[in-house]
Amino acid sequence: MKKESVNPGARVLPLVLAGGELDFSFPLQAELGGKTEDFDEPTLTVQAVKATALSGELFVEMTVRQESYYVQAQTGLVEKATLFHQLSQLFAVPEIRPGNRVEIQVEVMAQGNWRVMASERHDMPASILTGECRLKLTYAVYDQQRLIIDATGDEEVVMSEVMEVESFLGQCLHTIDIALPVELGYVPENIGNMWGGLFNAKASSLPGWVRLEGDVTVAVPYVTAGGDQHRETFVLPLLRYLEFPGAKPGMTVGVEGRVELFTCRRAPKEASGVVRGLLHTVISLYETEALAVPVARSHSHHGHHNPFLLEEVIAAGSSQTLIQREIVFTRPARKVREPVDATVRNLTHEIIANKVIVRGVLHKQLFAVDAATGAVFARDVDESFVHFVDVPGAMPGMRAHVRARVEFVSLEIRPGGETARQVTIIEITVKVTRFIKKNIVLPLPPLPVPTPHPPLHPGGRIYIVRPGDSVWKIARMFGVSMESIIAANNLQNPNLIFPGQKLVIPG
Repeated sequence: MKKESVNPGARVLPLVLAGGELDFSFPLQAELGGKTEDFDEPTLTVQAVKATALSGELFVEMTVRQESYYVQAQTGLVEKATLFHQLSQLFAVPEIRPGNRVEIQVEVMAQGNWRVMASERHDMPASILTGECRLKLTYAVYDQQRLIIDATGDEEVVMSEVMEVESFLGQCLHTIDIALPVELGYVPENIGNMWGGLFNAKASSLPGWVRLEGDVTVAVPYVTAGGDQHRETFVLPLLRYLEFPGAKPGMTVGVEGRVELFTCRRAPKEASGVVRGLLHTVISLYETEALAVPVARSHSHHGHHNPFLLEEVIAAGSSQTLIQREIVFTRPARKVREPVDATVRNLTHEIIANKVIVRGVLHKQLFAVDAATGAVFARDVDESFVHFVDVPGAMPGMRAHVRARVEFVSLEIRPGGETARQVTIIEITVKVTRFIKKNIVLPLPPLPVPTPHPPLHPGGRIYIVRPGDSVWKIARMFGVSMESIIAANNLQNPNLIFPGQKLVIPG
C-alpha cells in the first residue's frame, strides 16, 4: 500500500452484493415424427436468458433449444426435430433486492440416460424422446451506489490504494422504428406470432453520442393455403447514432434491446411484405478509471469505515477468429438468402495465466433456393471453435466477462450447388476482474432532507405502480411519452420503479 492524495468526489460504483455458481437439472422431452429406430443424444443451446432480482431471491428464466437427430423406422431416413423449452427457477440469495443489476452466464449440457418411448397419441404414429439437461449458472448481483470519496482537508494522513474500477455514468432509453422487408419462400395464408431480437450488438462511445450496430433478427411463422407450416428468419443489419450527453471516446457502453413486432404488411396472395415494429434499447455508459480508494485514516471524527465488495478490473483484451468451412446442402442450391442469421451460442471460457480460452458454437440458419424447383429450404449449420485471447495479468480463479460478436459472414456456392464455401469472422472481447473487499472511509451520512413531491403538471394525474409495470408500459397506457414521465418525476433510473410508487402522469 502506498500513500497518495485522494481527490474528493463522487462515483457511482457497482458494489457486489452476491456472486456464485448454481448447478441444477431439468427433465426434457420432445416428440419425434413416426416410430423411431435410432437417435443421437440431443444438442442443447441456451437462448434468451433473463435474471431478475427479488427480495432475497433470484428468478432466472431462459429458453433452451433442443435439436435431435433420429432415424425414422418407416423410411430409414435421418430426420431432425427442433423444440424450444421455456425453463425458470427461483434461487435463495438473501443479499439482493428489487432493482439490483444481475449478470448471468449459463452453460447447458445433455445428461445421460436419454431414451425413446411410444407416444400415446392415436391420430398418428410418433415417439417421445425423454432425458435431462444439466445447467451450470454463474451469477453476480450488483447495487449501483453513489459513494463520496472523502478528503477532509485537515492534516490527517489518508492511506489509499489505487484500483482500476468501472464507474457507472448513466443510462439512456431509445426507441428505434423497424421496417424489415421480407420475401417468404411460399405465399402465406396466415402468419402466426412473430418473434424478434437484437443480436451481435456492439456500441462505441463518441463525443455526446453512442454508435450502435447489430442485427435485428425476426422469425416469421406461417401456414400456406395447403396447410403446410413454415418458419423463416430474416436479418436487418442495424446502424444508428444515438444521442447520449456526457459520452466520450473510450468509455464502455452496455446495450440491452427488446424487439416488439406488430404486423407483417403485405398484399393478398403475395409472398413479400414488410414487418413493422419497434426496437427498445437501454444504453448504459461506464468508465474504467484508476480510483484512489481511502482504506485507513490515522485519527478522524469526520468519517466511518464501511466494508464494501468491489469488482476490480485486472485487464481487457480482444481479438478475432476466422472460421472457414465447406457446407454441404441436402440438395443443389442456386443461391442463399443474405444477410445470414449467424450467432454464437454456448459460450464458455477458462482462465489460465495471462490468457483466456474461449469456446463456443457458431450457429448459422441458412435459407437456400432449390436449383431445380425454386423452393426455399432451410439448412442449419453448427461449428465448434476454440480461441485464445491474450489478457495480461489474468490468473486462474479470477472472473471473465466474455462477449462474442459475428463481424462478417460470406457464402460462395460452388459449381453444381451441392456445397458452399463459407468464411466467418468472430470478434471476441474479454474483461478479467476479481472481487475485492475494501474498508472504504466515507463521510458520516447527513441528516435526511425531505424530498418534495414533484409538482403536478396542468391536467396531471397520479398513477400507482403495479407489479410488472415499466415506464414504457405506463406511457403507452396514458398516451404520453416516456421522456415526459421521466422528467415529471425526476427519475434518475427509469428502470428502477417499484409497486406502490406514485408517479405523476403529465397532462
